[in-house]
Amino acid sequence: MSRIPLSGWKLGWHTLTFVLVVLLLMAPAIWNGFPLIYYDSEDYVEMAFTFQPIVWRIMTYGVMCTVARLFGTLWAMPLLHAILTTWVLHEAVMGFIGRWRHVVFLGVGLALVLFTGLPWVASQVLADVFAGTAVLGIAALAFAEGLQRWRRIALAVITALAICVHMSHVAVAAGLLIVLAAMWGLSRFLRRMPRPRLTLSSAAVVAGILLVPVTHYFTMGRFVFTESGQVLQLALFVQNGIAKKYLDEVCPTGVELEMCDHKDELPRTADEFLWGDSPFDEMGGWKAMHDEAGLIVSGAIKRFPLDVLEAATDNFIEQIDSIDSGEDLVPMTWHFVKTVLRRYPDEFKGFRFARQQRRPALNFEALNGFQIPINQAAEIVTLVLLAVAWRRRDRTTTGLAMLVTLAILGNAFVCGALSNPHDRYQNRVVWLALFTSVVGAVRLDQRFAGRRRLTIQAENEVLVREEEKAKDAAKAATSPAPPPPA
Repeated sequence: MSRIPLSGWKLGWHTLTFVLVVLLLMAPAIWNGFPLIYYDSEDYVEMAFTFQPIVWRIMTYGVMCTVARLFGTLWAMPLLHAILTTWVLHEAVMGFIGRWRHVVFLGVGLALVLFTGLPWVASQVLADVFAGTAVLGIAALAFAEGLQRWRRIALAVITALAICVHMSHVAVAAGLLIVLAAMWGLSRFLRRMPRPRLTLSSAAVVAGILLVPVTHYFTMGRFVFTESGQVLQLALFVQNGIAKKYLDEVCPTGVELEMCDHKDELPRTADEFLWGDSPFDEMGGWKAMHDEAGLIVSGAIKRFPLDVLEAATDNFIEQIDSIDSGEDLVPMTWHFVKTVLRRYPDEFKGFRFARQQRRPALNFEALNGFQIPINQAAEIVTLVLLAVAWRRRDRTTTGLAMLVTLAILGNAFVCGALSNPHDRYQNRVVWLALFTSVVGAVRLDQRFAGRRRLTIQAENEVLVREEEKAKDAAKAATSPAPPPPA
């Protein structure tokens, strides 16, 4: 009997680790008996069939949901989420770790599944899973080492797709592109500052941003990003009281605003204003309120800039600490039943008898009880690793930790300060801190980093010599020139 060559065993082991992580990320959906359904899921599933715009959604994730339509099953969505997320995790580990990479990859996958809400996010028919995936993809393209060109191109394509499926992903990615450009510029003056690779990382971000209006152009005939941003901002101003304060001042002056007739009926929260029993629908809803929302928001910012800044700061701080898993994963028999009967009738039984639809609703109290402290600790460890890596001149770890830290803060700003704080917004990216903590800690052992300590010492010696040469050159440039020979 012929023996299996060593390369065959390696390929089998590598494939097995990849499949295991995919299955682990789908574990909540498998346990539930059906993909997890959120309130927004209905709109995206419908858009995959009708290609009709919904003013408060962008079309890109709806177009992605055509994958489920092609295969005739909603199970295609958590499977697609898991495969793409696992691919990005795999490439990131391959690029940040030098030895025993598949062991580390499997360990990272287990840690993320056990100690973060990532598998619960991946198991939903929702774009949230791609928030963290986009950030990690950008970090790997910018700082990972040794990836083959075709793998980097594939990673760039997945990263662009992860960016385009939600406007908050677009905003965070655009901010990270500015950060990468600043790091590249500063690296010319600060030798400890990592110099990112900008070609594919910037191409992925730009492509992901442009995919939104391009998709809208081909499906809606309009080259736009979103038509709901001003209304969402108005809803936030209703929640923090700024809208009421502004209307109380301007309405008595005779300004023509529809909201003046309803300023004393405004609800307490943004969600109630948009989706609950409020005067929003009486005033015409999303399309009718678009222009007026812009006028109220811009007017309130000009008139009460300090109030707006204070409210944004409070929301930012609230969002940073809102990382619970399972927000609004409640029974959806009243909400999603018509959609599943119309679009996936063969799967109605699986949907109806899934654990999510049972009473009482899914309880995440115990899960959050031990996961939240771990994720909070991981955020602190990421900051510590950033300081240690900076001191050790480990530019790869420095770049990863810096980008993840700024992405977590940026996500809290975009979703909290500019939108409305929710646990699911921060829960979908906080797992990046644990990934960075594990990978950064492993890289402290130079055997895993793929370089001997002697190599790092030699690199540091080269840097010292370069600094000494630069000082000598600067000194020679400022010293007077010697007199010409007689």
